[in-house]
Amino acid sequence: MMKKVLVILFVLIHAFCSSQNSKIIPFSSGDRVCFVGNSITHDGWFFHNIWLYHITRFPDQQVTFFNCGIAGDVTSGVLQRMDKDILANNPTHVVLMLGMNDVERSLYGPNQTSNIDTLKKRDEALLTYQQNMELIVKTFLAKDIRVILEKPTIYDQTLVSERYNNFGVNDALKTCAAFVDGLADKFELPVVDYWTIMNRLNREMQKDVPEASITGPDRVHPGNTGHFVMSYQFLKTLGAPQLVSEIVIDKTPEISAEKCINCRITSLRNEVKTIAFSVPENALPFPVSGSQKEGLELVPFMQELNQEILRIKDLKNTHYSLYIDSVFIGSFASEVLHKGINLADYAQTPQFRQALEVRKVLEELWVNEAKLRDLKLIEANRYFQELQESNKLSKHTLDSMFTANYTGSLNYRLSKSEAYFTNKPLENDIKMNMISLQEEAFRKAQPIEHRYLLRQVNNKEDDY
Repeated sequence: MMKKVLVILFVLIHAFCSSQNSKIIPFSSGDRVCFVGNSITHDGWFFHNIWLYHITRFPDQQVTFFNCGIAGDVTSGVLQRMDKDILANNPTHVVLMLGMNDVERSLYGPNQTSNIDTLKKRDEALLTYQQNMELIVKTFLAKDIRVILEKPTIYDQTLVSERYNNFGVNDALKTCAAFVDGLADKFELPVVDYWTIMNRLNREMQKDVPEASITGPDRVHPGNTGHFVMSYQFLKTLGAPQLVSEIVIDKTPEISAEKCINCRITSLRNEVKTIAFSVPENALPFPVSGSQKEGLELVPFMQELNQEILRIKDLKNTHYSLYIDSVFIGSFASEVLHKGINLADYAQTPQFRQALEVRKVLEELWVNEAKLRDLKLIEANRYFQELQESNKLSKHTLDSMFTANYTGSLNYRLSKSEAYFTNKPLENDIKMNMISLQEEAFRKAQPIEHRYLLRQVNNKEDDY
């Protein structure tokens, strides 16, 4: 109960008023947010969704996001790279998720074990995780950095697959999740629970299709659908608003703008068979696209976080075609318009298309971000550090070290080495390009006034 109160207090201090609506948001203008973690953060899909949501929903709140995930990382790795890779960004907030690698999955196998040495090592791994997590949190709090804790995602040990199963890992992650809860209580921090929702959804999926998984085939890494669920859980936990906007127009006795939340109605007019008005909205809908749509079947994202409502009350018992900026959106019965339609469901609206343009800019930014994270991935590697300290670092020597010490992941390591020596000289240019792209994304998200036209029609075939 105390934790729920603290989460509410945390988001309330970031509240701001816009138009006729008071909104709650996790971050506000000027904040610098580092997402810290392992490969699940390194890949960045879930927090890219959060980033896109923030820019489209709050285009006047310029927040800078930093990917501080490194594939394969553990709590001790975060402590080692604390200064150069995390604190160097001067964060105001840190979002922290670790555990998947800390539990040492190699200590688990397809069968239970009673080997005392193995069981001891498992306990030691969990103890190290707990000690290091607390030290990490204390380090950030000592520097007045606000911390948001994330419970780890699941390891899918129930998936029916020929893929090797480190059975017991998900139970260890559950233990990590419980410790994160305790850490949140101890330091009065908000916590986002990925483990519980992903474990529940995964089991529900597998009741009908045992081969289905919210993770990828490796049982570890969530796909786009899993990352979409994660972003939903993050935004919902931290009080992100349901409404993009809400427009309510009353047709009788005289046409009037009854409500306009997070928007403004102008030039309202009622003619014989048409209703017309203009609206600048203060936000854009989140542009759900591609495989993210699968996530809509698992979580109520549209209902709870992406409502762009248009209601026209007390129309005659007939049908109306809706146009926005001369673009046909659909034909709707008067009773449907009276209840309201969610414009965020319609990819042809100018608002949705504008949001896609924002996404397009961010996707270019994220390509650059991936290059920077791959630089940090190599620099965090112990063989790189050994060679650098002995002044023997070169692509040849690093590749030789990788070849001698890695087997299954050798090709991956060699590809990252190739990218490192290509992109390291361009690091500052990449960073500057990312800054420019973020500024462009915010520019493209700025409100635009749109012209609405509802025209009475007799054809009911296109009814929505």
